Amino acid sequence: MKADKYGNITVQGRHRYAAGPEHAGHEMIVGLRALEVEILDAEGKRVITHPRSYGDKPTDSGDPSSQLGLLCDRPAAWRNSRVRDAMPDPLREWIDAQDEATRRDSLRALLHADGESGWRAAVAGMLEILESTGGADRAGVCLAAARHASGLGPVAYDDPVDLSEYDIAYTKEDE
Repeated sequence: MKADKYGNITVQGRHRYAAGPEHAGHEMIVGLRALEVEILDAEGKRVITHPRSYGDKPTDSGDPSSQLGLLCDRPAAWRNSRVRDAMPDPLREWIDAQDEATRRDSLRALLHADGESGWRAAVAGMLEILESTGGADRAGVCLAAARHASGLGPVAYDDPVDLSEYDIAYTKEDE
């Protein structure tokens, strides 16, 4: 079968399986099995395997993270992306409200965290950092995503941490 311009293969006219944008317009070998769909390139090298979908309702197996690299180069495509559709509301609304440069930086942070920790952990980490800091810096997102991927909870201290001593130390008194 030939992949469409987005790198997707459509089976039975309604079930879409993503091979990846790098395979857009290429001939692919599609193996249909009872429980999975295996997609191979023209040389027979495995590209990806998806769980097989059944039924009359259209389905899409595309992984939103496959678009992240392209979105980093073209952040204006954010509004029509699969990544945007897969985001939880607070995160989507925050990225919608950002200028192009901030949106690009946020998407790069998400791309980096996705590569290290996986899609779900990256989104959870980014949402956590957004809720705690009001922004989404790359270091914070990657750290939170790694913690989510490892299954660890937030750090809990026995005693509350009092940072007021630091406020005093770094406050310049008027002379």
